[in-house]
Amino acid sequence: MTSPTFVIVTPSSYTSQHFVKYPTANSLLAYTMTGVGLLAFKGTGQDFNRKTLELTVPIPDLPAGQGLQLVHWAPFVTLASISNDGPAANAAWAVDTFSLPNAGQVLTSQTIACQIAVRDIDGFILRVAYTLHLVGRPAPLTRPR
Repeated sequence: MTSPTFVIVTPSSYTSQHFVKYPTANSLLAYTMTGVGLLAFKGTGQDFNRKTLELTVPIPDLPAGQGLQLVHWAPFVTLASISNDGPAANAAWAVDTFSLPNAGQVLTSQTIACQIAVRDIDGFILRVAYTLHLVGRPAPLTRPR
């Protein structure tokens, strides 16, 4: 049995990016970030075309030379625009899972990885919307050795 190969899909661009930043009572920083990722992810027929989508979201307004060391996080990704260009033949669209694969690292941007799927030869996922809640503390960026 062979291991599945995951192809990374990245948005062509982002729109409607917004954020709120505020200090918490225990001296952490809390962020809520939202936006829309534009893509053209096409179905391939009767079976689901499943891929990993990565949304890289910059963490705004950090001190110079610092990243954010996460303490708590909650990502969310949902379908924002779908299309079917012809007659629907067993069409379906999905965001199956989402996670933060590098949550333990001190970073200036955070990547949300999600599994997306579309079925039908002329079905498309055109946009996904995300909400990302982060709570952490500023920490020095580490340099690769």
